[in-house]
Amino acid sequence: DVHVQLGDAGLTLRTPAGGMDSQAADCAGKLPSAMHAAAKASATASGASGTLTRELSIGGVITVPAFLVGSAFAATFASGFVTSIAMYPVDVLRAVTMAQAGTNANLVSSIVCFYKAHGLGGFIKQGAAQEVMRSTLMQSLKFFLFPVFHEAIFDIDERHGTAAQRATAGATCAIVEGVVIGPLEVAKVGLQLDPVNRFKNSGVAVVRMCVRDRGPFGAYTGYLGVQWRQSSWTGAFFGSLRFFEGKVDDSFALLGLGRKKNGTTPPVHKVLSGFSAGAFASLFNCPADVVRTNVQKEAIAAAVCAATAGTARRAPLSFNEFCTSEVEAHWRIGRRIFAAKGLSGLYVGYFMKAGHLGGCGALMALLVPRFKTALGCD
Repeated sequence: DVHVQLGDAGLTLRTPAGGMDSQAADCAGKLPSAMHAAAKASATASGASGTLTRELSIGGVITVPAFLVGSAFAATFASGFVTSIAMYPVDVLRAVTMAQAGTNANLVSSIVCFYKAHGLGGFIKQGAAQEVMRSTLMQSLKFFLFPVFHEAIFDIDERHGTAAQRATAGATCAIVEGVVIGPLEVAKVGLQLDPVNRFKNSGVAVVRMCVRDRGPFGAYTGYLGVQWRQSSWTGAFFGSLRFFEGKVDDSFALLGLGRKKNGTTPPVHKVLSGFSAGAFASLFNCPADVVRTNVQKEAIAAAVCAATAGTARRAPLSFNEFCTSEVEAHWRIGRRIFAAKGLSGLYVGYFMKAGHLGGCGALMALLVPRFKTALGCD
């Protein structure tokens, strides 16, 4: 077996005996960004005879298959998975809080109601599978596609882009996220706001109910708000991240804790700047999330009522009808919330949301570079 090891000097190839083949030797002299292509070429050439298995051993603890070496998406996916699990309880509190924007219920009563329906375990498992899947896909696509879109649109590396260019690339790449996670958003909200545990923690049951009531497009109920939320947050996050990194650097410099003087400063720097950018970006997408949550809540409740009453299925919505209904529902519910509580109603649960997305931004800013380094990415 040929083993690739990550050390202080970078990625190196080692063989237990007999040296290495010419392609593997060539791979040893390449930069990490070229490592993946060379590794795949060597594995493909030798794999025909079944004699070579390539593995990346990180610190002698984690073994990574060769096909993941140099994979930026694998790095962002792993980072997103860890982040989604860590931040899930905060997301539950965010959803429960925002769903009360159009009512007179307060946070405490909402949490008590949720506790009575799902117990203490509900805060870590109610809709958890859907949220972990949704958040993992969302975060991994966001951080993987952002540099791709930035280079495709502006023909420069994102590290050299202006704030406006980074914001544009972030808002644009989030369109893919919105399309991918749309049905998972419906499933997650349906389960997190299920007052009597009707759906038995089954996201499929929630989506099926909406599809029964509205046709295939029912799975994308609330998509307008989802896309508004994704694009506004992603654009604001990447557009402001460099600014907050500079401010954190300046603050550390005043304390005599420059990056090069203290080995513990870089991860703290990533966490603080990522959290600040994430919380700041929440200012732009909080109204979208409040309105979207209530649109989905209303649509799911209507679908449940129709199913309970045994009402005959309606004709499936056409694409134009779906688009019209999305605009109408978001406008109507947004106006209702604003009329009842003013601008503050559109920011109900902001601190929960800022904590959730700030935490996600902090963890992703911290984890993505480390997973990329571990997998031999640039």
